[in-house]
Amino acid sequence: MNDRYGLSIARILHPTDFSHGSDVAFVHALRLVCSMRGSLAILHVDKDRKHPDWSQYPSVRETLIKWNMLPPDAARTDVAKLGVQISKSSLTDGSPSDGILHHLEHHPADLLVLATHQRHGLDRWLHNSTAGQVNNRTDGATLFIPFGNRGFVSEATGECRLKRILVPVDLDPDPSPAVEVTTDLVRALSDGPCEVRLLHVGDPAAQPALRLPNEDKVKWKWVNRSGSSVTAILEESQTEAVDLIVMTTSGRHGFFDALRGSTTEQVVEYAQCSVMAVHAWSD
Repeated sequence: MNDRYGLSIARILHPTDFSHGSDVAFVHALRLVCSMRGSLAILHVDKDRKHPDWSQYPSVRETLIKWNMLPPDAARTDVAKLGVQISKSSLTDGSPSDGILHHLEHHPADLLVLATHQRHGLDRWLHNSTAGQVNNRTDGATLFIPFGNRGFVSEATGECRLKRILVPVDLDPDPSPAVEVTTDLVRALSDGPCEVRLLHVGDPAAQPALRLPNEDKVKWKWVNRSGSSVTAILEESQTEAVDLIVMTTSGRHGFFDALRGSTTEQVVEYAQCSVMAVHAWSD
């Protein structure tokens, strides 16, 4: 994150292998960049060293026309008039994780948007990466869109559905980054009020004290559960039909930290909604 007291998403990276399910992640990345008025880099990842056929992937201009953000006769150059910059590139690396890291070293990102496929395709390659390779390489957040889930952005209209968000909170890691990110997401994407459920698992007396931002669109609600943290998060998200889970992940280890053996990894693996992992602030 660029700002300790708020979300600064100016640069979004969307790695894709053109597999089924990537289209949903694409529309989320595109909708976010249009709201944040930043840049979106679409990075085709191919471990077989083939040249990408971009005709297989959704057109940025045609998608924006469908969303009524551009007129039907818009030219490619009209996209920039929305205050965004879109770029497309590809890497043909036998190790996609190394290739993405190399890209991030030269083109840092504030947010990565990934489709998850139960460890198939691109997700499987990332799991096979060596954690030591990526430590301290990036401190950006990562949005995971599970395969088979429509997420919170409509492919047809670009409309955002953020009516209820779940934010797990505990003393460690500090949930403040997730709270700040959630507030700014609602501010940028939501047209109406959004209920943000602050979930604490365990003794209510150990509930952390939080400074909750003052945002008219956000309705804060504290919830307490007992038992396993992962089970409680998953059950709460399903019972309350939340649109998004936002959680702080321990350590400043880059976005691959969320793909390792942690609470975040388990939530990403089994959640039936989108999950955003936000990295803890460094001291």
